[in-house]
Amino acid sequence: RRSLILIFSRRSSTGTSTSGRLARPEAKKERKLHPMTAVPVVCFVLGTWQVFRRKGKLKLIEEIEERRVRPPVEFNGGEEYLEYTRVKVTGTYDYSHEFFIGPRHDVIEHGERGEAGGYHSVVPMVTTAGERILIDRGWVKNKTDEPSGQLAGEVEVEGYIRHAEPPILPLFAPEPGSSNTYIWRDTPTMAELSNTLPITIELSGKHTVKDGPIAGQTKLVLSNRHAEYIATYYILGALALLYMVNYRKKPKSVPKVFR
Repeated sequence: RRSLILIFSRRSSTGTSTSGRLARPEAKKERKLHPMTAVPVVCFVLGTWQVFRRKGKLKLIEEIEERRVRPPVEFNGGEEYLEYTRVKVTGTYDYSHEFFIGPRHDVIEHGERGEAGGYHSVVPMVTTAGERILIDRGWVKNKTDEPSGQLAGEVEVEGYIRHAEPPILPLFAPEPGSSNTYIWRDTPTMAELSNTLPITIELSGKHTVKDGPIAGQTKLVLSNRHAEYIATYYILGALALLYMVNYRKKPKSVPKVFR
């Protein structure tokens, strides 16, 4: 009988001591992803993307420089030209059509920006071979009803082949034919409206006309800051990765109630 009472008393005392405090729950094995987890991956992808963009930009700069120093070739409407190919052509301007591209800055020496708010003046030319092409005569401050600095008769000009530019804000652009002003170089539309070949020649600087368009608007010096972007993305990715490693190693504090 004494042994039974002793066992019962031990069990009751044990139950009382454990009931006075909370049992510590089992640690969960599942870990939630930290919001910073994706940052190193995204930065690495963007940095690698800039590496390839830098290679492409360096190749383009090299090609432009190579074409720039070449002597101009005689223009032939039946050939396809790479952009920035230097060409020369003889013909007569058709001032019955004039298009404006802008607003744009005046490009001065070394591709730097000059005065803002002007436009590129584009008019058709009828070549001696009977072909109709578009000539970007240069930058003008204001749009006028009559083309400024008109040149009568047959002229020989020299410039660079320019391709059509990708649309900029096409939702806000006027309907083709409703205006003679374009936000981007929409060569196909201008060619259709003026019955010319879809080819634009941007005149070199020597063709600037007094009180007329300022020629030489071809930006032959391209900016190349991709090395800065590469360093920025990779450094941000490394810092984010270092933060994540330290975050994983840091021991999690246990609430006082479980101590």
